[in-house]
Amino acid sequence: MGPTCSDNNIFIYRYSQLLLRLVEVKKFEFIENLKSDVMFKAYGKSLEELFVNAALALFSVICQIDKIEHQKVKVVEVKGNDLEDLMFNWLQKLIGIVDTDDLFFSRFEILTMEEDGTYLKARCHGEPVTPEKGETVVKGVTYYKYEFKKAKEGYSIRVSLDI
Repeated sequence: MGPTCSDNNIFIYRYSQLLLRLVEVKKFEFIENLKSDVMFKAYGKSLEELFVNAALALFSVICQIDKIEHQKVKVVEVKGNDLEDLMFNWLQKLIGIVDTDDLFFSRFEILTMEEDGTYLKARCHGEPVTPEKGETVVKGVTYYKYEFKKAKEGYSIRVSLDI
């Protein structure tokens, strides 16, 4: 007996999911096992994507990001001297918002960004901090092995977080 129509639909669905996973680009990864720091590398085809993925990596350390709902929206503005400085200030600002506004974020939209790295405006979606969704307290971003790179295929940033 051959496969039924519903069996074919399931097969096609699973096959398409597999293809999607194969072409999915890595957003970020954690590197180096440090005792008092967490280090990650974030990637993006564009500067906007890089800044979003770095924020996602940061909040993957701070909270259970997959459980954070989009109940509140906060618009964040950051200035910098160049792209490296802007990224550092962006991540520091987000850490500060966790402490001052008691918010965890799980979605980020870059609204405006100056290509020279002097200004960024983003919309951050999240919910109030709750202990059961918290993970690691991040004190700040450090310059330890901090590295911003541009390549043919996009951008990457290596960041160390003081925990």
